[in-house]
Formats: sequence, structure tokens, C-alpha cells
Amino acid sequence: MRAPDWLLVLAILPLASLAVPPDICSAKPKDLGLYPHCIYRSPEPEGPTAAPEAIPSSTNPRVWELSKANGRFALALYKQLALSKTPDANIFMSPISISTAFAMTKLGACNRTLQQIMQVFQFDTIKEKTSDQVHFFFAKLNCRLYRKKDATTELISANRLFGDKSLIFSETYQNISETVYGAKLLPLNFRENPDAARVTINNWISNKTENLIQETLPVGSLDSNTMLVLVNTIYFKGQWKNKFDVDNVYTSEFQVSGERRCPVHMMYQETRFRYRSFPDDHVQLLEMPYRGDDITMVIILPGRDTTLSQVEESLDLKKLTRWMDEMKETTVSVSVPRFRLEDAFSLKEKLQAMGLTDLFSPDDASLPGLLEDGSDVLHISDAFHKAFLEVNEEGSEAAAASAVVAVGRSINLNREIFLADRPFLLLIRESSINALLFTARVADPCSQ
Repeated sequence: MRAPDWLLVLAILPLASLAVPPDICSAKPKDLGLYPHCIYRSPEPEGPTAAPEAIPSSTNPRVWELSKANGRFALALYKQLALSKTPDANIFMSPISISTAFAMTKLGACNRTLQQIMQVFQFDTIKEKTSDQVHFFFAKLNCRLYRKKDATTELISANRLFGDKSLIFSETYQNISETVYGAKLLPLNFRENPDAARVTINNWISNKTENLIQETLPVGSLDSNTMLVLVNTIYFKGQWKNKFDVDNVYTSEFQVSGERRCPVHMMYQETRFRYRSFPDDHVQLLEMPYRGDDITMVIILPGRDTTLSQVEESLDLKKLTRWMDEMKETTVSVSVPRFRLEDAFSLKEKLQAMGLTDLFSPDDASLPGLLEDGSDVLHISDAFHKAFLEVNEEGSEAAAASAVVAVGRSINLNREIFLADRPFLLLIRESSINALLFTARVADPCSQ
């Protein structure tokens, strides 16, 4: 019987940054000594090799591949969530945060557990074949994502390990966790007072997310068998580059389903955005940048004769990338609702359905790299994710006012019309490397 549990927690919020040592962004792999307990080598690909793709200048090719791997995982996990919810239910999550947390988990994994993590999170698609290099590329990716974008934009992430004080955790594991992910270990007394430990962890999460994420760990989620809790938080606040004028907000109806409509406050502006209509795919795409231009919100709006479920089912990274590449800047008449999303769920069943089974099994999990003595007695009992997003005239979350010129409702015969009055998909991304920070289904903006 495998005694102690390892509980994985992810607290997410609208956008965030990673605390890493200042020298890691210019370091080379040999400078960091990232040598985890076990290393997995990806198999050589079968069949013809695809032609190399164009990579943005000043971007490490492996960081680009890691960003794409995170994108494929994001869409795969989104589909699992969609299967578990009704079509009129909202979805909100941070796939990059989830990937980061499980990359930290991978530090201690061996055997089939390590292989499944590599495959489910698509880390094995990176051309660098050995799993230890993934951590170095995560460090480089974090340096790209979490550099300061603009004085009005906050993208902040924080990680922490909470371990039972009765155990001696591997010094190698702790060093790599802190070097790459900024995750220091804080000893807590899970064995004698698990609920007090739960409160401590929830308070830490709340503090790191501007009090927007509360009670991530529900009552009863920790017990005396809990040995380690790994927490990742991500927080975002940004102002639109083109702010909506509050005087142009009007009341309208949002068609949640064929049978139900609800009243919303619709924000309006007409200006130049990246936009494209894809009649063959029955979608419109609109990209609205935040100040600084690095971070943008992309809305995928199905046509009136197409359900959001139909778009979700056929969506993959190749199609999404093609859509994004073909968008052009043009004048668009934009109407989108104000809304707030809050989502909380256990990741365990979703990840198990995707193939990550051993990690959650007391009998099959292999995590010997976590403890100093190399004993293989830990497994993950559950993984929680909680996320919050607010979109209004200023931007996402609450933002300070700034002077941005908004265009009124002038009549322009050459304009495109983008009216988001029905369920749509939403992505928040870092545009220079197309990193998906957040993904959402806005099916019912009246539910919060």
C-alpha cells in the first residue's frame, strides 16, 4: 500500500509572471546543472520529416516548440472539459499554468509515469530528445512571457512547494524547482493538522492573486496522508490598447441557446483590429491587443448557423495557427459583452482520460526523485484548478483609467461587423510566440 499522497494545486487568475533568478534568462544549459532523478528519451519520429517552419527572429527554436506543445495540450484539455459540461456552461482555465505545474511534477518522475507526463503534455514533441532539457526551455519561455510588457499590464506567476515537515525532500528536486520555477519549499504539518495547512496554502494563493482566487483547496481536500502540495498561481491585469467608451455601452440580448436569451451590457467601438472571416469554417476571428501589444485577446465567433460545439470539435492547433496567420488589420465595428468568468474543477479525471493514469495511482505512480532517500512511496491524490476573468471597457480585470481615443458609431460602408451576441471561444495569448495563457468558452455571460 502506498501511504503518502501528493496533492497538486493550481490557482489561476487572469494573467501572470514567474519569479526566477535574474541570471537564468541568459544562462546556457550547462550553467544550470538541471539533472533530475530520471531522464526520458523521446523516440525517433517515424516517416518523413516535416519541412522546417518559420520561427520568429530572436526566438529559441526549442522555446517555440515548447510553446506549440503547450498549445496542443491546451486545446486537448479544453475538449476534455467541454465533454464534461453542458453546451451552455462557461469554461475558463490557464493551460500554461497547468503545464508549468506538471513540468515541476516531472522533476521527480521516473519510468512510465515520466513517459506519460511527456506524452500528455506534448513535451515529447520538442526536438531536444531528453526530458531534462524541457526544464531549461521552460525557464527560457518564462523569461519571454513574464518580462514587463507595459506600465499598465501585469502578468505575474508564482509557484510554491508545501511539504510535510516529517519528510526530507530531495535537495536536487528543490534546487531545480527553485532555479527554474521559483518554487521554494515551505514545511507544514499536514500529518497533525491538515486543515490548518490548507488554510495557510489558500491564504498564500489569495495573496498572490490579488485576493481574486479564494478557497482553491476545498474543505477535506487535505488529510494526514498528504505529503506535498505544489501550487502554481497566475494573475493578469491589462488595459485595452483601444479602450471601449463607457458612453457607447448599450443593453442587448445574448443568445445562450436556441431556447434562452439573457440581457447583457454590450460594449461597442469601431476601429482597426486584426480580423478575418472564414466562411468555409463558419467562424469570424477578432484580435484585440492590450497596451504593449505583446498580449492580446482573440475571440472565435461561430456563424449564426453553426453551434459553438461544432467549432470546438474540429479545432486543433494547425487550424488555429492558420486562422491567426491569415488575419489582417481592418476597420471593424465591434460589439462584445461585459462579463466575468469564474471556474473551478478537479483536473484528475480529465488528465486520466488523456492518458495520465499512473501519476494518480497509489500502486503505479513512480516519483522517487522527490525524496532524498529515493523511496518510491508518493503519488498525486488530486489536482485542483481555479480561475477568474473579468472583461470590461478598460480591459481585463480592474484597470486604471488611461487616455485612449475611442471611435464612435460612425457609418463606414467598408467596415466589418463583429457582433458577439452568442457563445464564443476566447483566447488570451502572448503574440510574439503564440503562447496560450488562457482559454475560455463564454457561453453564458449572465451566469456570474
